[in-house]
Amino acid sequence: MHRSKGAEPDRSITLGSDFLQLDPADAPPGGLADWLAGRLRDAIADGRLPVGGRLPATRVLAAELRVSRGVVTEAYQRLTDEGHLAGRGRAGTVVVAAPLTTPA
Repeated sequence: MHRSKGAEPDRSITLGSDFLQLDPADAPPGGLADWLAGRLRDAIADGRLPVGGRLPATRVLAAELRVSRGVVTEAYQRLTDEGHLAGRGRAGTVVVAAPLTTPA
């Protein structure tokens, strides 16, 4: 592959659902968006989704999970509203902050 001098390779990674072991069958009836937001929040908190990590496009994740795109969009929006994710236009959705943990 030809690369111009001084060009840095793209080191960003798009994270899929496979390593998160997401199974919508575990979700409570009627609560897919809540379930997905919770699983993503947990993955951010424990570092499986690191700050700067790029999440799959909503269509891609919806297809992988066999859920509607609206479920994924709603989950991403909740985490965006909470300050954990940010949309970067064509660059996608990225993790910007981990949830605060409360001391034990």
